[in-house]
Parts: sequence; structure tokens; C-alpha cells
Amino acid sequence: MEEYGLGGLAASAEAVLAGLGPLAAGLARLAVEAGQVVTLEAMELLVAERGRELLLGVVQLGVDGQAEREVRLPQVTGADGVRRARAERGHARTVVTGLGKVVVRRIGYRSGVRGAGSLFPRDAVLSLPPCGYSWPLQRLAEMFCRSGSYAQAGEFVLAATGVRIGGRQLEQIMVAAAADAERFCRDRDQAAVPQAGQQEGEGEGGLLPLVISADGKGVAMRPEARRRRTRAPGKRVRTFTKRAGTGEKKGHKRMAETGCVFDVLPPEQPRTPEQVMCPGPGRAKDRPRAVNRWYACDITAGRDLTIGKISEEAERRDPGHARTWIALVDGDNHQIEVIRAEAARRGITITIVIDFIHVLEYLWKAAWCFHPPRDPAMEAWVTAQGLDILHGQVSEVISRIAQLAEDHPPRPGGEHEKIVRKTLHYLQAKQPWMDYPRALANGWPIATGVIEGACRHLVQDRMGITGARWGLQGAQAVLWLRALHAGGDLDTYWAWHITQEHQRNHLSRFKTDLGLAA
Repeated sequence: MEEYGLGGLAASAEAVLAGLGPLAAGLARLAVEAGQVVTLEAMELLVAERGRELLLGVVQLGVDGQAEREVRLPQVTGADGVRRARAERGHARTVVTGLGKVVVRRIGYRSGVRGAGSLFPRDAVLSLPPCGYSWPLQRLAEMFCRSGSYAQAGEFVLAATGVRIGGRQLEQIMVAAAADAERFCRDRDQAAVPQAGQQEGEGEGGLLPLVISADGKGVAMRPEARRRRTRAPGKRVRTFTKRAGTGEKKGHKRMAETGCVFDVLPPEQPRTPEQVMCPGPGRAKDRPRAVNRWYACDITAGRDLTIGKISEEAERRDPGHARTWIALVDGDNHQIEVIRAEAARRGITITIVIDFIHVLEYLWKAAWCFHPPRDPAMEAWVTAQGLDILHGQVSEVISRIAQLAEDHPPRPGGEHEKIVRKTLHYLQAKQPWMDYPRALANGWPIATGVIEGACRHLVQDRMGITGARWGLQGAQAVLWLRALHAGGDLDTYWAWHITQEHQRNHLSRFKTDLGLAA
């Protein structure tokens, strides 16, 4: 009776659509088998595995139906100008989807001219990817590879879809996925660029301040991907044979230059130096907030290119140069020079602010030179110097540290003497960019927390996985995709990327109107 019922169900489904009968009968059998399973776990696993096979059959049925209805064109002319008038049905191509392998059959057009390959208009109509993995499956693989190692991503893809993709193929998918990322960021529609509205009473001129910031993070690279100026570890002069000595580097890392652009929402009330140095509970709301963040991350180029990219993005947001431009830096001289040169080239007046956290680190190092170890007075001394610097009294702090070094001279050539000398030099050299009273009065940030966090969650969290060694293409692809995701542009980019792939791999090969082949 059961088989009779299944036969009737199959016949009814076959009347609706040819080939649907076996799928309808298979679904009915699966429902019966699921009802006979005892535990929910076993039922879920059974339905997931067998259901995937049935859904794959639906996709194959749809593809086969389209193949039967494909209209033969009188001729197809390729981009090379060669007419292809010979049409042959039945050319098959396998595409791996998230449900399994699907065989796509279509008409192939050839000319008989040596060197002129066959063309398949149906591939363009279906927008088949060139690598043999469907776009949804590639997107799923990109999500997993962007967040974890390739081995782990392969396990996740297998668990989610039942499809196994090798590590080399996953890396190729990532490189292809990021192929248009740089051009997308450079040429994206101006309407997609955040614009600052008029904010009454916020910042100088009533417009939200615009901040740029850049930093670098080392990434362990394979030997062939290291910079040429990096001497191979085996050719470096080493103090010890078993381990690296003081100041010696292993030479296997390459800097991933990271940049960020964001708008600043100033606090309702300007912060005071006392609130900065001694924040009370719940004071986070009184700090400036970074909004509309956009990231750039390059491992194939230097910091000058990265700073140029973030400057270009900032100029998109402020084409009239009406907003206050701020550069948050850690004090690196070359970085400051590049930022100033880029601003001068664009005719922009930019305010450079030294990261106050770096200043505090120098003060703490100096405190160790003038106090006994674990002396609680060190914290009070650092707090007092920090308050004076925030009040704009940098010269007084420099004189005070110099006087302490004179009254209590450290041992000549010792570590304390080096620390005091470096601290004084740092404060004297960076004093022009320590206008913290103005920054606090206008609600500007005075720390590089945004870019420091970006170096961690964009670069280190993925690129620094234990044992990872990167090639240039794979590393740059992952960094670009992570930067797009962090900026909230990845979904828009993916749709645009598929459009570019369709044009590049299909439409550019034809002169024929492919709408006739649909």
C-alpha cells in the first residue's frame, strides 16, 4: 500500500514537471524514515544528509530543464572577431555547489579556426564562476577563511555543506575573492561615502572632526615573500647560536601597514585633564566616539601608500576641505613626515596629535629611574607629570625631569641614563604636536586606540595564528577582505565583485547579444 501511494505521488509530481516524480517520492520516503528514528539528533542528521541529496536533485533538474530549452543561435561572434557558426549540444561542465556537484550541459559554439576556442553563451547566462565552485559556496568559504585558518575553514565548510575543499583551493578562492577589493575602495560610488552633517556646537566650525591614523603589525611570511632588504636569518650576524640576542630579529616578518579613517562624535562636555588621568566609573560616555570607520591594510606596499589611501578616503568625505583634519600618531618621525607631505600635496591643513598613551609610557620608564622598585610614589609622580602635559606644560615637565637627572645622576652608560636621555629627547622632539588643551577643549581623541585595535583585530587575530606562514597574495587577500568586513562594506563589495567577474570572464568574450541565449 505504501509503495502504491508513493507511485501515485510520483505520477502526480511527474505530471507537474518531468523528472520531479523521483524527487517527490524520495522526499516522502525521507519523511517516513525520519518518523521512525528515535532520537532528535539522529533525525536531524538523517534529514540533513538525505535532504541535501534531494535538494541537489532539484538544482540538477532545473539546470537540465534549462539545457533542454536552450535556443540555438545562428552564430556567435567572440571578442576576437571570429564567427562561430558550428553548434554542438551536450558539452558538460561540473560545478560544485553547497549541495554537491551539478553537471551543467550547454551548447558549445566553435569556428574551426585553429587557436579560436569554443564559446558557451549559457555559461554567461548562468554566470558560472571560473574556478568550478558556485558563488554561494565561495562566499561561505570566504567567511570561514576570513575568520580562521584554512584547515579550520575546510572543516567548517565540510560540516555545513558536506563538500570538501582543500587548503590550496581555499587560498585560491580567497585570492580571487579579493581581486577587485582595491579598485572597489578607490572607485566606489561617492554616495556610499559617509558625509558629516552639520552638528551644532560640536568641534571647530560646527562640523565633525575627521581623523586619520596609521600603524603597522608584523606578519610571519614564507621566505619568498619577505622583503628584499630583509637579510635571511642564516646570513645575519648572531650573538648566540641557540637563541636571538638583545635587539636581534629573526627576519621572517613583513609589516602589514594598517590605516583608518573615522569621524569623531565629541562628548557633550569637554573632558578635563583630571578626568583623563583619573577617570571615574561610568566615564566612558564622556569620551569622544569614533564612527563611520574605514580601514585599509597593505602588506605588499609601504606606509606611504597606505597613508595615501586613507588621505584619499578622507578627502572623499570632505571634498571641500571644510572639516578639521586630525592625524593621531605614535610619534614615528617617518610617519609624521609622510602625513605632512600628503596633506601639503592636497592643500589640507592637518593637526597632528601625539598619542598620549605613548607619552605616559615614557613617563613610566623615567619614573623607574628616579624611584625605588615597587614604590607607590611612582604612580603619583607619573600622574602629576601627565596632568601637567595635558594642561600644556610640556616644557616644565622636561625641565623637571632634567633637574631630577642632574640632582640624582644615573650611572654613566647604564640603562637608566639611556632611558632618561630617550625620554627627554622624545618630549622635546614631539612637543609641537602635544597641544592637548586644544584637543580636549574641542572633544578630540588624544590616543591611537582605534588603529591599535585595528592592528589587533584586523591583522594579529587572523594573521598571527600559531604556525601560520603567509605568501604575499594570500596575505593581502585576507587583509583586504577583513578590512572591508570591518568597515561594513563587504556585502556591497561581494555583489560588485560578482558583477566584475561576470564582465571579465563572460561578457568580455562575446560580441553577440547574449540575451537571445537565455
